Amino acid sequence: MVKNILGNWGFSPVYTYESPQWATVQSGLDSNLNGDSAGDRVILNSAGVGTTGSDVTSLCNSSIPSGHLCNGDPDPNFDPSPYIVGYLANNPAARYIVAGAGALATSSRNTLATRPTNDLSLSAYKNISITERFKVRFGAQFANVFNHPQYIPGSNPGQGLGVNDVTSFLTTANNNPAYLNYLVPGNPIFNNPKAVFPSNARSIALVAKFTF
Repeated sequence: MVKNILGNWGFSPVYTYESPQWATVQSGLDSNLNGDSAGDRVILNSAGVGTTGSDVTSLCNSSIPSGHLCNGDPDPNFDPSPYIVGYLANNPAARYIVAGAGALATSSRNTLATRPTNDLSLSAYKNISITERFKVRFGAQFANVFNHPQYIPGSNPGQGLGVNDVTSFLTTANNNPAYLNYLVPGNPIFNNPKAVFPSNARSIALVAKFTF
């Protein structure tokens, strides 16, 4: 009885650390004007601060018709694109700047690090011997036992990556607009994992096994 109460316990902790997945920052528009739907990259400001991002404001020449605006014209049928001659970064101190239509994107692939995986999971079980032949095992499996938030990309839209999965960030982004907005500078959720990814909260599974 003492052995069944105080003994026959088992614990299996598993600690996992995975370096962050790298993502390609996108302008979210056809910057190179080639007519395809593939997202084009951004302008990299090497003197920019951290991983900040910025949208741009169009600049038009003086030939734009009187009464019309280069940005936010009240006439939905007016197209200012023939009069655009450049773009002004809304935040010139940003590192990633949207490449407007016709602008030359200068950034490379995989320059923005997502968050790393930092996970501790635990399995605990208790064996109870009824006879030499019959045994019962009760157990519990705790994924992310400390409920440590891990806002990391997922292999399926709206689902967490998990500590053992590998996925293409852009493949997921193509299936989830929120993931794509995470990559577009100037968007309110740019580089804000808490606004896009699940926290991979703790989950518990209870198990029982009868051996005979």
